[in-house]
Amino acid sequence: MNPEKVKRIVIKLGTDSVVKNNRFNSGLANSMAKDISKMVRDGKQVIIVSSGAIGIGLESMRMTSFPESIEMQQAVAAIGQSILMHDYQKAFSKFNQVIAQVLLTQEDLEETKSLGNIKRSLNKLLSFGVVPIINENDAVATHELASKKAFSDNDVLSAMVASHLDADLLVMVSEVGGLFTDNPESNGKACLIERVSDLRNLKAVVSGKSNRGRGGFKTKLAAAEIALKKEIPLIITKGKNGFLADILRGKFKGTIFER
Repeated sequence: MNPEKVKRIVIKLGTDSVVKNNRFNSGLANSMAKDISKMVRDGKQVIIVSSGAIGIGLESMRMTSFPESIEMQQAVAAIGQSILMHDYQKAFSKFNQVIAQVLLTQEDLEETKSLGNIKRSLNKLLSFGVVPIINENDAVATHELASKKAFSDNDVLSAMVASHLDADLLVMVSEVGGLFTDNPESNGKACLIERVSDLRNLKAVVSGKSNRGRGGFKTKLAAAEIALKKEIPLIITKGKNGFLADILRGKFKGTIFER
């Protein structure tokens, strides 16, 4: 990856990055808003794919456990989504950066007519210097909530968006911070895999899920497969302050999937 040639970037934030201590992670959001606003002023185009609506909704409703029923998941997502966007608006308004909400379902990206509409809309927003913030439309996407075809905390969604929008880079922010030879939470000897060029040769054990999100590393590998088919580099890294600037300098800690 040549950072100087990266113009269009998709950044995916999982639930465990968006929600900290049962609240919106304003520290990460403010840091990102500052860096992304500068990137836009420098001529780059940025799309955020953000999870967290259900996690934020749970806190708003004083619920301590993830709801089992589809109807409750939909309701909590609808409550949390408006709060989530309000929190993002507060972060980006500090830097006079305009954002836009875009809610999608898997079917939207699989149906030719709706896909065309999505691409035209997102391209127009990007041309205006707006930062679209995309989330799965959990309030109506019962199929995604109920089945294994779910975007899995938006991992696959972010890869599909990057692929269809011809992004130059896909960044996934993960609490784990990369792909390891084993689960680092249970195996202290697990080693970070810094580069992956061929998924067929990958023999790492990729099990386990995050606490609040629906995504595990199996879905990140599925996302990597989508991105690599379009020759889009995918970086998995931790969401520490300044991580975007580090990536654009070619210096970061994590895993890069690149042919």
